[in-house]
Amino acid sequence: MPEEENHIIKQIVNSEAIIQHFGYWPSFHDAEVLKVTFEAHPGYRATVTFLLATSEFINEVDERGFYKQADNCHVELQFTGIKEMSFDGFSHQNVLWGLSFETRDDSIECTFESSIGLETTIIAEEALVMNLLPVAPIPDEPLIDTKSVDMMDAKNIFIASEHLLRNFDWSDWIYVGLNHEQADEYKADTVAEYANGLFDEIEVYIVIGRHDSHLTTLSKALSQVSTLLKSMDVLICNKEFSKAMRFRMVGVMSYGQKRN
Repeated sequence: MPEEENHIIKQIVNSEAIIQHFGYWPSFHDAEVLKVTFEAHPGYRATVTFLLATSEFINEVDERGFYKQADNCHVELQFTGIKEMSFDGFSHQNVLWGLSFETRDDSIECTFESSIGLETTIIAEEALVMNLLPVAPIPDEPLIDTKSVDMMDAKNIFIASEHLLRNFDWSDWIYVGLNHEQADEYKADTVAEYANGLFDEIEVYIVIGRHDSHLTTLSKALSQVSTLLKSMDVLICNKEFSKAMRFRMVGVMSYGQKRN
């Protein structure tokens, strides 16, 4: 760890709990944000607390080709005295590319770099490791072999999307509007333009959970998005799971392709 970064980490109260667990300060690559709690303290300082599931990846792969994990734990990281904060993209799954820290005058700045879902930057008076709890690893569902299972089954479509869309390069979020009583401004033409530029295929999967995901045509999938966004996030991907568009209920969209 560079000396400057080491100096910043030492400013995090109880940072030694994490260092003792792993033997070093980790990058939090592939850590998952499980819970975020905002607390207002009138006359005092506002706080936000993140519950993170993280582990160490070791240089061995399992039978599916994934790197094995060790030292699995849950970490509660709290920021007190929030001065500035951006918070965007929180969804049903929020996986980090990493955590980075910088000093900002008499404050500490933390950036949650996103792989999937939440992106946030916080400037606060203090950062604190509230708790670290070792946990037993939860077995992953087996990786779907899309050539040997029924890919008309909603559960198989959903599981395949969870696994195969992890290693993606995503665009920035693009506002495409909403379609409900308070904001009838969904930009269907804009969405269609991006979709037709991304997908060469006529048929795509629309992923909306373990029970309702299905194969359909791209045009039919696009016609459903504005209605579905009233109650859920939506994902559209090609049959090879190499291209995808994701939509959030706040009225934003991004598109991506499998990372080479």
